[in-house]
Parts: sequence; structure tokens; C-alpha cells
Amino acid sequence: MRDPWALLARLEANMRARAAARQERERHPELYVPKAERPACGARCRDGHPCRAPAVWDAKRGRLRNLRCRMHGGLSTGPRTAEGKARSIEGARKGAAARWYRWRDGRASTGG
Repeated sequence: MRDPWALLARLEANMRARAAARQERERHPELYVPKAERPACGARCRDGHPCRAPAVWDAKRGRLRNLRCRMHGGLSTGPRTAEGKARSIEGARKGAAARWYRWRDGRASTGG
């Protein structure tokens, strides 16, 4: 069973953080855009329609993060460690090579 006092402390900390964020928005309204006014994500969902969720707003910089919602990569920070960066580069390299081979094989079969 979870400790009820720990849960209460976590809820109070969350309420304090939300109040601080609200005060920060009121202090610097130029750095905040309401969700309803943000552009839509636009990523293709599984059934093919474009996502209509609002893009993620970076409050520290006062701008949109990368025009994607939280479900389609807007909250992603990318690889942070050297190992993660190397893994990402290797995956991109392999993907590019695979696309090139598919393109080359397609041209060879059509005679172009």
C-alpha cells in the first residue's frame, strides 16, 4: 500500500508548481500562447488524417518547440548521451543506405 502522506506531499508540490507557472505566465504574457491559438501538429495519424492537437510550447524560449504535439515528438529532447547520439547517427545512416539501395534497384529494373 502506498504511503498517503507521500501522495499528499506530491499533490501539494504539483499544486505549488502549477501556481508558480501561472504566476510566470501572468508576469510575462508575451512568452505564452494559449493552446487554442497554437498551430495544429499536422502529423499523420494511423488512420491517415492530420493530427489536430496543439503544438508544444517552449515556455523558457517563448516559442514553439518543433511544431509537433506531445504525442508526435513535441516533447522529445533527442539523444543526450554520446552513446545515444552515435546510435541515432548510425540508424540514420542505415536508413539512408537502405533508401538508396531501393532507389538504385528500382532504377535498374526500369532501365533508367
